[in-house]
Amino acid sequence: MQMAGKLLRGLGVLFVLLPLLAAVAGFLVLKDRVTIVFAADQAAASGPDPVALLRDDVHTLQAEVTALQQAVGGNFQRLGEGLEASATARHADVQALRAEVTALRRQFELLGSDAALRHAELLARSVATGPGPASEKANDPVAPATAAPTELRTAPAAVPTTAPAAPKPAGFLSFSLPNTTFQFAAAQDYVLLPELSRVGFDGKSTLHDFSGVTSQVRGQFRADFDDPEGAWSGQVVVQAASLKTGVDGRDDGLRERLDTAHHPELLFSIERFAPTANGIDVEKQTATGELLGTMTIRGQARSVRMPLQIEVDPQKRVVVRGSMPLKLSDYGVPVPSQLGVINMQDEVVVWVALRARQQAEARK
Repeated sequence: MQMAGKLLRGLGVLFVLLPLLAAVAGFLVLKDRVTIVFAADQAAASGPDPVALLRDDVHTLQAEVTALQQAVGGNFQRLGEGLEASATARHADVQALRAEVTALRRQFELLGSDAALRHAELLARSVATGPGPASEKANDPVAPATAAPTELRTAPAAVPTTAPAAPKPAGFLSFSLPNTTFQFAAAQDYVLLPELSRVGFDGKSTLHDFSGVTSQVRGQFRADFDDPEGAWSGQVVVQAASLKTGVDGRDDGLRERLDTAHHPELLFSIERFAPTANGIDVEKQTATGELLGTMTIRGQARSVRMPLQIEVDPQKRVVVRGSMPLKLSDYGVPVPSQLGVINMQDEVVVWVALRARQQAEARK
């Protein structure tokens, strides 16, 4: 009986262990074929926060309204100054015309006095000499008995007949307003909008795919999107410790491998933009090409090329999207591995979803 009891207990333990052993064996066989994708996390990672997007839209609208108010106020001030200057000039014109009329009246008075004097002289001459032969009278020149006063024979001073033109006041059609047209084909300075920007990576492991993402990104760049030479410059800086994968333990391991204590920032230095053939459309304000630069991770710098798609949204923000493969081992980042069973691939995909705005001091 004791032997039978031990046999039954052994069979029971065996029946319990067999499913577990079968599961382990199946995992070892299929471990490279199992993939779990968290699509919701990836979708949320790449898009901006709708509230932040709306907040930036409102901020942009407020800035444009303020600029318009300032411009209109300045225009009306210039219009008022122009009207005042015009009124002053016209008053001076009226005064000049009055002086001219007075001078002309004086001239006519002098001419009338001179004619009356000459008439009196002729009459006196005729009385003194009496009647004579007609031929004698005709050939006898008449000389005035006395010279006319000097003031009567002197022409009046010349008076200007035209007044200086009055300055024209600024009209409504000459108002200058802020230029809100986005200058796609011009060199401009841009600053990143952290609330509307995302930087992250997509990694693969034995069990599942996962993503790391952060919005703690800052930077600026100078670019002319229509420049075929792509003479860009600038940088994008990411706080390495802010990358989140959705699992606290995995985040701790990521910070440890990136050595954020000694290398707190991930840096991408922009050197040049190489547009693809027919990749620039000024009318649609879009561009495609490769961004050339230097990526620095954990103190290790490597030259990289990231394909980009660029467009301008209705609020005149520059939207930049791109991704590229990157090997962690090239930057001295240890690849996670647990007991040789759960392994992360060395290659990850680094991506950016950035929004930038022209710097305020550079706006025209």
